[in-house]
Amino acid sequence: MKTDIELTISDLNYTYPGGVKALDRISFSVARGEKVAIIGPNGAGKSTLLLLLAGLLRADGISESIRRRSGPEGRGGERAFLFQNPDDQIIATTVEDDVGFSLLQKGFDPDRVREMVEAALRRVHLGGYEDRSPLEMSFGEKKRVCLAGCLIGEPSMLYLDEPALGLDPRETGQLRKILKEIPRTMLLSSMDFQMISGLADRVILLNSGKVVTTGSPEDILSDRRLMETNGLA
Repeated sequence: MKTDIELTISDLNYTYPGGVKALDRISFSVARGEKVAIIGPNGAGKSTLLLLLAGLLRADGISESIRRRSGPEGRGGERAFLFQNPDDQIIATTVEDDVGFSLLQKGFDPDRVREMVEAALRRVHLGGYEDRSPLEMSFGEKKRVCLAGCLIGEPSMLYLDEPALGLDPRETGQLRKILKEIPRTMLLSSMDFQMISGLADRVILLNSGKVVTTGSPEDILSDRRLMETNGLA
């Protein structure tokens, strides 16, 4: 059976303005519905790669290296990005206004947006939090508010930059369960192997801006020599 490819990257390069090369001929594909984790030591290029793919970082020639298929149900390849720190993403004074912001900006009917906000919050186990102020919420709760804001637009692809960063083991397990239940293509960077082992279908190991290897979480994370050689033991 032919695999339905959501994303293809071919010989993707990126050099920062100061001359530091962050990505060096990155190539891989992601199947529709696949959850792929990108691991690697600090400075490997994980966050840079996600920012480029999500369109939040731009460079000459990037568009020629990235190919996306149109999403199901006419979503046309819409994508959403979850930042490491939710305080960098939350912009409103109430949860309802924050989660529904993008749709209101697009001119959606406010009553319809309210219904969609409620549904998105239930998906991240925050039902009934509409009137809460993000300032009164825990770090993990704020991260799930941001995830609800990503999901409300029904993107075909989610990019998550260190989703477990700053979470305790209980919160990590809860977020992993939520992400596992979301039927979307995901590309996430993470150094939290608890998150990866219970969520990812495949792991891509980066080091010094290059793909070292790719494989199942079980094969990659259990390879002690590979992990030690790449500063991940």
